[in-house]
Amino acid sequence: MALNLKQTFQQKQLLKLSPRQVQLMKLMQVPTLDLERRIKDELQENPALEEGEGGIYADEVPLSRLKEDTEEPHANDDDSASDARTDEEAGKEQDFDINDYIDPERNDYAYKRKSDNYRNPDDEYRAPVRFRQGFREQLNDELGMLALSEHQRRIGEVIIGNLDEDGYLKRSVPAMVNDMAFSLNITATEEEVEEVLRQIQSLEPAGIGAADLRECLLLQVRRKLSEAEREENSLTDEEIHVWKTAGRLLEKCFDEFVARQYNRLIEKLKVSEQEVKRAVDAIRTLNPKPGQSGFDTAAQEEVPTLIPDFYLTNDDGVLSLRLHGKNDPNLRVSPAYEAMLQDYGTQTEKKRQTQEAALFVKQKIDSARWFMDMVRQRQSTMLRVMQAVVDFQHEFFLEGDVQYLRPMRLKDIAEKVGLDLSTVSRVLNNKYIQTHFGTFPVKKLFSQSLENEEGEEISTAQIKAALSELIENEDKTNPLSDETLVAALKEKGFSVARRTVAKYREHLGYAVARLRKRI
Repeated sequence: MALNLKQTFQQKQLLKLSPRQVQLMKLMQVPTLDLERRIKDELQENPALEEGEGGIYADEVPLSRLKEDTEEPHANDDDSASDARTDEEAGKEQDFDINDYIDPERNDYAYKRKSDNYRNPDDEYRAPVRFRQGFREQLNDELGMLALSEHQRRIGEVIIGNLDEDGYLKRSVPAMVNDMAFSLNITATEEEVEEVLRQIQSLEPAGIGAADLRECLLLQVRRKLSEAEREENSLTDEEIHVWKTAGRLLEKCFDEFVARQYNRLIEKLKVSEQEVKRAVDAIRTLNPKPGQSGFDTAAQEEVPTLIPDFYLTNDDGVLSLRLHGKNDPNLRVSPAYEAMLQDYGTQTEKKRQTQEAALFVKQKIDSARWFMDMVRQRQSTMLRVMQAVVDFQHEFFLEGDVQYLRPMRLKDIAEKVGLDLSTVSRVLNNKYIQTHFGTFPVKKLFSQSLENEEGEEISTAQIKAALSELIENEDKTNPLSDETLVAALKEKGFSVARRTVAKYREHLGYAVARLRKRI
């Protein structure tokens, strides 16, 4: 079977972004904290870029300081690249002696001589890392304090190694017996493993080594009662009675407790409603994840400080927008590298073997200038886009009340500033604004619109705020169902369907009425 092969000409119009345009797009979407890291990385990688006098960052960046250079990423980046290539080709035709501008006697760019108190730059350097002890290491330390045989200690280490990040033992005892026999050559019976497990469950924190939530809570209740019997705490008789009721509740009625079927709890335990309420409140004070309490676990990594990208002040009805100072780094091209390049141009006798050094200096200077230009363009674009958002939501920023929040889409802002929709999305993504009534993500200002009974467009944020207010103020012993919430919203002028109410309720983090019930 012959293949029908032929050649054809086809013309297509394609949009191709240069590497610099791609880098600018990436820089647009990083928040202030990540920009700070990016600038420090650039300072380390490019010796031609350095800090200016007075530190890297300004206190603030007002709108008036920036030029009106808020266009899309430069379309002539390819031309700039071709100019750079032309300069490189021209540089190959020039010769110079690199020793003329790395002369150690020249004070304007010469490096300081090494002193004895500086480490060898060729030595490998590792930044000091703070030691973080996890709960497994802590438990192993406590295990060594117990009166256990070497055989029991090895079993205990296996059990601790099988605990998950929350401190639960999800692996069954028979499975661990098999693992120890086949993988570690440790012969142990199920009874021996269970005995060591009970010893581990007596360690701190209480609840460690439980198979599930019910056992975890029971271990903590029993620990409190045991300490009360040994007079190691100051529980009153009434408090001891509450904890005993809590223990009975967890042992006999855990499913009803999870489902919040409080009437069945009262019936099965044969106690009063007030006793059940106190027992439930006591259980809520227990720790459902003992592995994450008091230890430096992976789940307890330090939360980074929130740095707002924009500041908005209200001075007697006049709104003023500015950028965080870390968005305006005080950068400059190294005078030493500029002097090198200038000295090279004044040399009458050039040597071909120095062309690579000259090209290196020029490329680093060009890269430094481009990076500073990219940061400035980021500043002006961010302020221009955010100023359009402030103008659009002027009443909201004046009053700070969600009822003044207008329906707003990214498309509305893109049309207002004359930028592409994707550019506006990158500029505002993961950005925060600090106002006189709080700090919140900029994306929170965007919402779709619905019509009220009068036919007026209202923001979905207003509906969510009204829904949240209804749920927060409801009778917790008889929470509002979704159908009741629909009726209540209609009374406020918001006509929405039940499935819409359910969706908004889930977005706000509220459970269904049955799970919101209290006694």
